[in-house]
Amino acid sequence: MKIFFTFFVALLSLQALAQYPAQAGRPGSTALHKDSTAIVAWAQGCMLDRGFMNVANPSLGKTTVGDETMCIGKAGTNGVASLGDGGTATLPFATPIVNGAGPDFAVFENGFLYAFDSALAYLELAFVEVSSDGVHFVRFPSASFTDTITQLDPYGTLDASKLNNLAGKYVFPYGTPFDLEELKNEPALDVNHITHVRVVDVTGSVNAIYAQRDATGRIINDPWPTDFPNGGFDLDAVAVINREQPNGMQVFESSLITLFPNPCVQGSSVVLKAHFEPNYLVKVNIVSLATGELVTTMQGLLANGIILPPLSCGIYLIEAEQSGFVYRSKLLVQ
Repeated sequence: MKIFFTFFVALLSLQALAQYPAQAGRPGSTALHKDSTAIVAWAQGCMLDRGFMNVANPSLGKTTVGDETMCIGKAGTNGVASLGDGGTATLPFATPIVNGAGPDFAVFENGFLYAFDSALAYLELAFVEVSSDGVHFVRFPSASFTDTITQLDPYGTLDASKLNNLAGKYVFPYGTPFDLEELKNEPALDVNHITHVRVVDVTGSVNAIYAQRDATGRIINDPWPTDFPNGGFDLDAVAVINREQPNGMQVFESSLITLFPNPCVQGSSVVLKAHFEPNYLVKVNIVSLATGELVTTMQGLLANGIILPPLSCGIYLIEAEQSGFVYRSKLLVQ
């Protein structure tokens, strides 16, 4: 009994310590705004395979809200398609997504806050998988530390800081970003040639018969049952941040530019240096990944480093443009 009690206490402590990026609009969030200038394209195709409104009661039928056309184009413009319990949406990309600096794509859902400035929100979750050939898919390793003692009801709320690598983590108009760097060692995947993204609804039941689990085997507690026509994950759109450049523009990894210090403290200065042709004039763009706004644009010579202006807390995309080349890196300001 003592051993069991010790294990139980340790488990509760682990859950208490679990801390992932917070909800959109809160310090430390990695949420990507739908109007972010970091977005270079949106999914233009989709194939739906809907799930049941309630997998425990198939007689109710499958979800019906939305169709494939509502999953394409910019988030917030075409409505949503409801996947139902365990339903999937597979989105092809004619121009493949690549593993660039920072997050490479983002998935948008229609979640909303429980209350203004609240850490809790009405969310519905989904696994995300990618493929280099449309046949073999690899799932991002997800994590959920939401308590599983009590089933969340259809209108239950979730804390984004207890969730990782699950689409739907962030409320609209923000998307959940995914970084292909996490999958670079997967043998069946070319992270520099991603042709398909698959979104798979998390059923959300804590009943072992229907439960779905994160990468370490923890049950994912999600609002359930959502036994109505718009049940399950509501896919809005998938945005591309890094992709192959059909127009000849070449995007390079962050190793070619250096930001120091990174992370940095709010209000401090950061120096940008480069490992390429330092004596040419370059244009530097600073974009807030949280709001999608272009914070500032500046020009300078990289020979002695370019000093970036002091920035407030957040995550920024730093782009150095030179003669048809774009060098990107991510900056964290704490």
